Amino acid sequence: MRRLVFIFFTLLVILLGFLLGSTNQQLTELNLLVVRLELRVVDIAVIFLVTGLLLGLVFSLLFSLQRKTRGWFSKTADKA
Repeated sequence: MRRLVFIFFTLLVILLGFLLGSTNQQLTELNLLVVRLELRVVDIAVIFLVTGLLLGLVFSLLFSLQRKTRGWFSKTADKA
C-alpha cells in the first residue's frame, strides 16, 4: 500500500510538472560548460525532472541492494 501511494504521488508530481511547463513556451538560453543551448522552458523542466527521477531511482536501488547484500560475505566465509 505504501508503494502504491508513493507511485501515485510521484506520478502526480510529474504530471503537475508537465502541466505547469506546457503553459510556458518561452525560449531560454541554457549555458552548460562547453555548450550553449536555446531551449523552451518546458524542455529544460522535463530534462531536469527526468534526470532527478533517474538519479533518485539509481541511488535508492543502490542503497536497497547494499542493505540486502549486507551479510552475504560473512555467510560464505563461515561455510568455507
